Amino acid sequence: MTIARAARLFRSSKITCEQLCHHSYNLAYFAENSLHLNSYAKLVPLEQILQQASQSDERIRNGNSKGLLDGIPVTIKANIAVGRYWEMPNACSAILSSGNELEDTYSTDEGECSLNNQVYESDIARRLLTDCGAVLIGITNMDEFGMGSLGINNGLQRDVQHKRPSPTYNPVPWMQRLASLLESKQYLRIKDCENDDYWVGKLVNSTPGNPHGIHDENCLADLLEEVQNSIRGEENCHRTDEFPLLSPGGSSSGAAVATSHGSSLLSIGTDTGGSLRLPSAWTSTVGFKPSYGTYSRYGVVSYVSSLDTIGFITATTECAEIAWRCLGAKSKAARADGTSGRWNVQLSRDSTARVYHKDSNLCDHNCHIHRPLDQHTLFVGETMVTAEKPLADIRVGIPSAFSLEEIPPIIASAWSESARSLQNNGGATLVTISESELASPWIRLALSSYYVLACAEASSNLSRYDGLRFGVNVNPDSLYSDHDANNGPLCDMTALERQISANRAHGFGGETQRRVLAGTSVLSSDRFHTHYEAAAVARANISRSLENLFRSSLTNDVDDEKVDVMLVPTALTFPPKLNQNGDDMQQTDPTAAFANDVMTIPISLGGFPSVSVPVNADKLNIENGLPNNIDLRNMIGMQIFASRGSDDLVLRVANELQ
Repeated sequence: MTIARAARLFRSSKITCEQLCHHSYNLAYFAENSLHLNSYAKLVPLEQILQQASQSDERIRNGNSKGLLDGIPVTIKANIAVGRYWEMPNACSAILSSGNELEDTYSTDEGECSLNNQVYESDIARRLLTDCGAVLIGITNMDEFGMGSLGINNGLQRDVQHKRPSPTYNPVPWMQRLASLLESKQYLRIKDCENDDYWVGKLVNSTPGNPHGIHDENCLADLLEEVQNSIRGEENCHRTDEFPLLSPGGSSSGAAVATSHGSSLLSIGTDTGGSLRLPSAWTSTVGFKPSYGTYSRYGVVSYVSSLDTIGFITATTECAEIAWRCLGAKSKAARADGTSGRWNVQLSRDSTARVYHKDSNLCDHNCHIHRPLDQHTLFVGETMVTAEKPLADIRVGIPSAFSLEEIPPIIASAWSESARSLQNNGGATLVTISESELASPWIRLALSSYYVLACAEASSNLSRYDGLRFGVNVNPDSLYSDHDANNGPLCDMTALERQISANRAHGFGGETQRRVLAGTSVLSSDRFHTHYEAAAVARANISRSLENLFRSSLTNDVDDEKVDVMLVPTALTFPPKLNQNGDDMQQTDPTAAFANDVMTIPISLGGFPSVSVPVNADKLNIENGLPNNIDLRNMIGMQIFASRGSDDLVLRVANELQ
């Protein structure tokens, strides 16, 4: 199901918003309780979901639809405030999980008042749910404060058996298994998925215990038994090796899983160093990070303020383009009172939000490479109609600096095939960017520079959570014995210092503590110049080096030596297994995990727009090259990025690639 198909079915009255959202709830319920994917921090109660959907149905019947997102089931990451549906964004951290719950009403001198209009709501949630009419299905899990790339650092949910944070699992192996079951029983033919009647029947027959329509009870029972055996890590289960539990990537792990499994058609998340693009590559979805500052960050829990960017994950590039247009279009209220500008100009409460785009529906910027998108791609009845050579005016850069020696052959082959696809099918001109123009040491240096800067900003941003101003407040006596209090470093602390230490030790998980301590270290007087300032200089040089390779998005720059976009892999690794009795997760080197973002971080440092597109394994002439029955070719993502403000161009090229 795509956003365009759902909107068309709504308008034709073949399905209702309530039916689609009920089906999405069933999928989410099945994913959490049967497949144990652990993608949701909170599922919105069904009655609230149906209430939102019924309002969308009424608007559509009356011809007052708020756009293509009206009635579409969506999810939002746990570090984003969504008002009455999630009173306090906890960023999956224990330090924000206690003592902050709000009641439905509060008392005043005038009596009881509803909190519905008083709770904390982010600008992006207000835009998505109120202005665009989307239906919130739930809040998705994440690595604590966005610190992680594997989806294993949840600071709230615990796996009691293995005494560790409960991970979020990749749905792709189980989706492949489901497809195999359905095809073997002739319940599903891929060509049927293009038929609207197939989806109508699927929604009508959806149940919480079997939303995928597996009619053979024995097949369904076998599948669920395989899931349970994998989760328990039973050594005598041969299915454990065939269908392992894999990491979905992070930190927006739950957002990617919800979209990949189908319970959400649009998942809002945040991307700091690759938190949307890495999980989208590993879950065969589309992850879009706009130019830094495009969307207001008001209502988002801060991690690295100079890099945090709101973006989203969708199933297809067409869905991503629709979301981009709807979230960026001028609101009806703005048009009614004669005002102009994008939504973040009118509604933003984030003073750091910047506007790179003159108009969300056109992308000319007075530049030949930014023609109005409708000259290349037309929506006819929500069906994509593409010009014969839609990228004939586009130069695609292939930077040698990103061709690191660690790149696996299968990903290198996918990179080459993707580039040839843009050239042969889209008509793009391929341009090799040599080491003399962009050196690979800069790409390697970006990784270390990023983590120095990220840890430093995290140390500063998270200093507010001391339990006295913000966060939980625990009793130090419950954590420290009398011996601890009178010996070692604790004996030199004042009562206030011991209190703050206890609050932060109890509230922050291991990865968060590690990064806060690292950030405090690089900000110290003896390391500030050698570490922090050096990283800041490296960031500026990396950003400038990349920016100089692009044609300008704001002038009529026609330099034939420069490129419009660049194409690189999203990740150099495949998702690791998480199901070996928990051993893999316990032995994961936290610093080695940093390298998962080596291909996404240079782009984040420059604030460039970027989109990760899943490789179509069926159309690539490459072998799986990997053992077992998991087709890891479906867990490869290709990343397209361009200069700041060229978001429409990035989506246009991404659509042709997919």
